[in-house]
Amino acid sequence: MAPTIKEVAEMAGVSITTVSFVLNDKHPQVDGLSEATKQRVRACAAALGYRRNPAAASLRSGKSLWIGVVIQPVREEKEAQAWAPYELTLISGIENALLGLGYYPVLGSKSTTGDVTGLDTLAYSGVAGLIYRRPLRQEVERLEELRQEGIPSIAVFPARREDLYPYSIDLDNVAAGRLGAQLLYRAGSKRPALIVSGFFGHIEEDRVAGFTQGVQELFGYKPMVCDTAGTRDEAARVRILEDFFRRNKPDGVLATEAWGAHLATFAAENAGLKVPQDLVMIGFDCYSFRSAQNMVVSAITTSWWQAGRVAAQSIVDIVRNGTVWTEPKKLEPRFIPGDTTPPELCEEGKSGW
Repeated sequence: MAPTIKEVAEMAGVSITTVSFVLNDKHPQVDGLSEATKQRVRACAAALGYRRNPAAASLRSGKSLWIGVVIQPVREEKEAQAWAPYELTLISGIENALLGLGYYPVLGSKSTTGDVTGLDTLAYSGVAGLIYRRPLRQEVERLEELRQEGIPSIAVFPARREDLYPYSIDLDNVAAGRLGAQLLYRAGSKRPALIVSGFFGHIEEDRVAGFTQGVQELFGYKPMVCDTAGTRDEAARVRILEDFFRRNKPDGVLATEAWGAHLATFAAENAGLKVPQDLVMIGFDCYSFRSAQNMVVSAITTSWWQAGRVAAQSIVDIVRNGTVWTEPKKLEPRFIPGDTTPPELCEEGKSGW
């Protein structure tokens, strides 16, 4: 027969309520207990082999211990190979933090068309809150309605600045753009350039603003810009980039999104440029990509693990305490050196992938 919370309390010499506070990490009640008491309760629970039953605890308290989590779907295998490390890191960070707080993740499916049937199914399954990666516009509208019904949500890396604003967690993209300028400067670049796709709204706008500010401060002039907006055809984008490289001869480029950096490596090869000897190249969130000459593209990113942890801690705080946000949470950028930047920049990558 499984040990009970009463047996844990008797063995530890404390009340059942105290055991509940400790094992459920219930704040602020657990904060008033001594560290010795908390350690004794946990040790007794471990010695007896006691295991919390989250479903039973949820029924007793009338409060859900489940958090719905929806990550970004991928449309084809090559996308999965490129983005799986990021999405897996994000969801692992979420799970790690939720379990530490006494909550449990429930995965939901995300529509690629904006249909909210799956969202409603998840929301009404008994979850206390929702963590949503890059919700579509129809999903944003429905999530706002669900918030009015008492089911809070947080957007992680939103597609638009206003999505669930201010309940969003995002990379500080202005700071990330400035970091790109600093890295090219440290790499000895004299002719910095920017590659823009125009597909990602505020994300690219902020990166462009940060990079432009950084280049003006460090180099004394504005960067050259290659804007490939207007076409999604990859071959056409490579031709535009190749022509830009031949005509303008940049020696360092920052691509404001991952696929632009990926395509730029092929354009550089077509233009006869050696990377990074002739052309230093940095992208965003593209370290897991393989490009021309099987190179790993150096990337500016943020900790997706930390993004997951912040999202989990934040939604639990909102669920427990009703915390109201007045502004989004911004994550610091980090540099992950690959094959497309010179070795001396490796020291800039303080923490590896």
